[in-house]
Amino acid sequence: MCWGVYGKVLEVSEEFVRVDFGGVVKEVLSAIDDLSPGDYVVVHAGFIISKLSEEEFLESFRYIREAVERLVEEGEMSTEELEEIDKVVNKWLSKKY
Repeated sequence: MCWGVYGKVLEVSEEFVRVDFGGVVKEVLSAIDDLSPGDYVVVHAGFIISKLSEEEFLESFRYIREAVERLVEEGEMSTEELEEIDKVVNKWLSKKY
């Protein structure tokens, strides 16, 4: 199974798109037209494969958070890991691009 990684666009140039992955910034290629700083994206294998609205982005993290909450309840993950997810999402949402 392959996983896409969620990020927020920082800068768009002719060759690359700089994306913030919760504090780690990488240059990636895009398979999507019409990107702007502040857009939420899904990156797979170094390519932006999808653009998300802020609502879709937050909904995705709500699902992830619910899954981690269940794992915390079952003792499979720590509350610190759950708190880290919250920190990353809040960091993305608080930045102005």
